[in-house]
Amino acid sequence: MPNFFNPLHQPVPPTFQSQHSALSDACPTLSPPFQTNLPHPSFVRLPQSPPQKITAAQPRALPAAPISFELIGAPSRGTGVPMRELVVRSGCVLERMLVGAAEHVGATMGKALRVVRIRLVIPWPGYEHVEWISSIELFTSTGPLTRGQLAVDIANAYHSFIMKSSTYPPSPLAYDWRTSTGGISFDKLILLACWNLQDDVWMAEVFVDCR
Repeated sequence: MPNFFNPLHQPVPPTFQSQHSALSDACPTLSPPFQTNLPHPSFVRLPQSPPQKITAAQPRALPAAPISFELIGAPSRGTGVPMRELVVRSGCVLERMLVGAAEHVGATMGKALRVVRIRLVIPWPGYEHVEWISSIELFTSTGPLTRGQLAVDIANAYHSFIMKSSTYPPSPLAYDWRTSTGGISFDKLILLACWNLQDDVWMAEVFVDCR
């Protein structure tokens, strides 16, 4: 299992005090401005493309700002959060791990269209025919969805996708991205951000740690 930075009990650097992210300076509807420089030599960006059904539809509102995910005390910005950590940590621990974990991002994610849930698409290369879409509720019994809760929901969606897609044959042109035996496992996934593609449809920005 690859190493990761453990942020528990670490001080919060001044650079993490602002909720502003360079990722939110621009957000085209269908072409998120993913950063070009990868934060680690072993990281590779998962090349996901928005489904054609979405790109062909006329948007009803401007896209919402992207939601970023950072570890407290990480050596640099843009390194993301290992998904395996998100599915095993409790809520109180996540609040000490994630920058802005308790922020109620659900209140703004669906504000433009007044929706109470979003659709998370996972257009994994080679498995586009699977058409994987997960529904995420933006409001819980305790209030709007928090950044930490959103991160967990996204990680659980990818975990379910990996488990299910491993039973499907991938496209021969995307064999290197296969999720079956010998391919990419859930433990390799790093969550960096979640982008609003169009209306209530969102897509995660994901790195694969190749170590």
